[in-house]
Amino acid sequence: MIDKIELENFKSYKGTKIIGPFHKSFNTVVGPNGSGKSNFLESLIFVFGKWATKMRAKKISECINSDKNIKFARVEVFFKTIIDDQSDPNSYETIPDSFFSISREVNWAGNSKYKISGWEATFEEV
Repeated sequence: MIDKIELENFKSYKGTKIIGPFHKSFNTVVGPNGSGKSNFLESLIFVFGKWATKMRAKKISECINSDKNIKFARVEVFFKTIIDDQSDPNSYETIPDSFFSISREVNWAGNSKYKISGWEATFEEV
């Protein structure tokens, strides 16, 4: 399951923002217009390697926050493996040492770097 998501300079999110923890089976994204709901959902599309046109952008560097001093955007999704408690929809057990993450970083030149648990990876590996 997704444990949390860390956004750094991604679209409307300036600086580092941590979203989560998440529920094991049901989550919602709510907020007023302009609060970043769509950008949050696009961050998931971004980290898994989709093209800019899937994220309301002409080029991937448009995912970087518009502050001129910012040089990159990064999204990291943290996962953990769980065992469901079938008797309680809100309960589960986390399997020890099952945590891993997938991240993508893009710079103004449009170059992307992918990582799995901090180790460089290719798009195909992600």
